[in-house]
Amino acid sequence: MSNLVKKHDFFYPNVFGNLFEDDIFTDRLLHKRIMPPINVSENEENYQVDLSIPGIKKENIKITCKGRVLTISYEQENSDEYKEKNYHRREFKSQSFTKSFTVPKDVNLEKISSEHKNGILAILLPKFEVIKEENSMDIEIK
Repeated sequence: MSNLVKKHDFFYPNVFGNLFEDDIFTDRLLHKRIMPPINVSENEENYQVDLSIPGIKKENIKITCKGRVLTISYEQENSDEYKEKNYHRREFKSQSFTKSFTVPKDVNLEKISSEHKNGILAILLPKFEVIKEENSMDIEIK
C-alpha cells in the first residue's frame, strides 16, 4: 500500500482544500496579457474596429497611428488600496494589452476617430472620397 501515489486532479480540485491555495491554471492565466475580442467591419465609406472592453476607462487606453500601423494599447497598474489589504486569495492583477493593425492604403489617416461608449471602443477609419465620374466621353485623336 505504500506504493500508491496520491492522485491530484488538476481539472477537478478539492473545493474546500484548495479554497485558499494558488491554482496552477488561474495564476498562469492571470499573468498573461488580456486580449479583448475585436470586430473589424467595412462599408463603402469606412472601416470600423470595435473592441469589447467593459470596465476599462478611456483614460487608460492609448491609440496611435505611426505610418500605416494603428496600435491600440491599454495598461492598468494595481492601485495602492490593494496593497493595504491582507488577502487570502487575490486574482485582480495588473492588466495590459497591445494590438496593432496595418491600415489599408485607402484610409484617410488624418480623419481617424474613436469613441468609447458602453464598454465598446469604436475606431472609425474613413476611406478617401472616391470621385465618381458623372460624364464620360471618348476623345478623338487627330
